[in-house]
Amino acid sequence: MGLRKYKSKRNFSESPEPRGGKSSENKLRFVIQKHDASHLHYDFRLEMAGVLKSWAIPKGPSTDPAIKRLAMMVEDHPYDYRNFEGIIPSGYGAGTVMVWDEGFYQAADLQSPDKKSQDKELRHQLHAGKLKIVLHGHKLKGEFALVKAPGRGDNAWLFFKLKDSFSTQADITKKDKSVISNKTLVQIEKTTDNFYGAKRVKRAAVKSKKEIELNKRADVKKASLQHHASTPSKNNKKGHGKDKLAEISEAIHHAPKTKLPRALKPMLATLVDEPFDEPGWCFEVKWDGYRALGFIQHSKAEIKSRNKKSFDEKFYPITQSLANWDLAAVVDGEIVVLKDNGISDFGALQNWRSETDGALYYYLFDILWLNGKDLTGLPLSTRRKILEA
Repeated sequence: MGLRKYKSKRNFSESPEPRGGKSSENKLRFVIQKHDASHLHYDFRLEMAGVLKSWAIPKGPSTDPAIKRLAMMVEDHPYDYRNFEGIIPSGYGAGTVMVWDEGFYQAADLQSPDKKSQDKELRHQLHAGKLKIVLHGHKLKGEFALVKAPGRGDNAWLFFKLKDSFSTQADITKKDKSVISNKTLVQIEKTTDNFYGAKRVKRAAVKSKKEIELNKRADVKKASLQHHASTPSKNNKKGHGKDKLAEISEAIHHAPKTKLPRALKPMLATLVDEPFDEPGWCFEVKWDGYRALGFIQHSKAEIKSRNKKSFDEKFYPITQSLANWDLAAVVDGEIVVLKDNGISDFGALQNWRSETDGALYYYLFDILWLNGKDLTGLPLSTRRKILEA
């Protein structure tokens, strides 16, 4: 793959990330970097052919042979990236990076210690779609496998521990400090000098541009809410908000009680000869994406396609976001990747592997079930008010 794609995605006038590097050691190195970007994930990198072959592992590695982790192959990274720890302040991959583990590795079934022989064998395994390796890290030790999983996407692999003396059911990701600085991500965020434009005499609390921007949005939203609370709209009568909430509460109260439904299907678009506008009709945008139902049970969530195919691992940020709602509900919407101009890109959605491949959105149109109540008997207009609330 080379570094062309890596370099094309970065503005090195604003990023402290390495551009190249070459190994002078007689062993192959690996690194796992914990990356708090738009969504927390772990980047697994193996030195091969002079670069770092890289995979994004959303849930992080496991030392339990019974657990297989989704690993999405991403662009090659330069060799010097193995030591990168700090803040990417803006643009592609913005966030904090920690060297979670690092060390040497080798092909599991090749006894020759010669680096060229190891590299050749590993490149052959990579091409075949199955890597069997031994890691000699600070945290990860012993045999692991990386196996291509074409059924989950063109760049999808599975990363898992092979049974040996280093196998354990303990959650290895709870070891949350850097093997270089012995700091957590939060501590790195506050103390690092490794970010573009950093010329600090003393170590003071520092926030990335990503965090600063989020705080600005929160302040704007808070001010807007306070303004609307104190200044009723000229177009609405006083107490209209209370009336709306009362209407919603009344509708939910009278909806029948049911268990969380599983047989539901998302609403699909209907083909017609020409556009029309008639009283009683409402419309929604047909994005160029995947229609999907979201099943939320407080801290757990699932996403199912129109054919009941699971999107949980492929679109893991959406699953995580729904779980953060902390309620019980079934919602209907469409998953899309948006270009910079706001237009959906179906090709990018099909090839989406991690947040580095584009802005992933889940546009919700309807809510079908909420906290034990079946809402499908309510008018769509009422359900949309409930969804908005």
